[in-house]
Amino acid sequence: MSAFLAAEVDGDRFSDEEVIANCIITTVGGHETTTSLIINGLYTLLRHPDQLALVQADLDLVPEAIEELLRYESPIQHTTRIAPRDLTFGDQVVPQGQAIKAMLGAANRDPARFPDPDQVDIRRQDNRHLAFAWGSHFCFGAPLARMEGRISLESVLRRFGTISMEQPEVTWSENNGFRCITALPVAVAE
Repeated sequence: MSAFLAAEVDGDRFSDEEVIANCIITTVGGHETTTSLIINGLYTLLRHPDQLALVQADLDLVPEAIEELLRYESPIQHTTRIAPRDLTFGDQVVPQGQAIKAMLGAANRDPARFPDPDQVDIRRQDNRHLAFAWGSHFCFGAPLARMEGRISLESVLRRFGTISMEQPEVTWSENNGFRCITALPVAVAE
């Protein structure tokens, strides 16, 4: 927060509203999305026991698994941008200033980009997903999220020899921008 308050470029500083907005997005981005990565990832592995078994047998696969879990159940489902000028997508014209919603979760399941996109494959090659967006809007917290996801998943898999869902159905958050399970009851044994 102090960095946002102190930031200055050519004498310009953030307004109070800009500082607050940046603090909110940093806090949410650094907490809610990583929590979603961990719970969505564990849920996905539990629903795909063959993939869970691969990771349990070789924890060196966890970084690859994290990338596939990010692709398959992206914590952020969409992002919104404002058209900087008139744009044309196919036969659709988007006027300057119009909001455009990019569906990141859908892009991560695009069959033109990913072979068998609805299959979980922790050994997937060329897994350049959009879970952290792309280009100038790429999430600056991505390295931390990947590290936290890796540490959490490795810790669970090391600690518990057996882990299973206590119930097959889960409840997803009602926020359509964030993909997160509200609770994941599991049974574990060491």
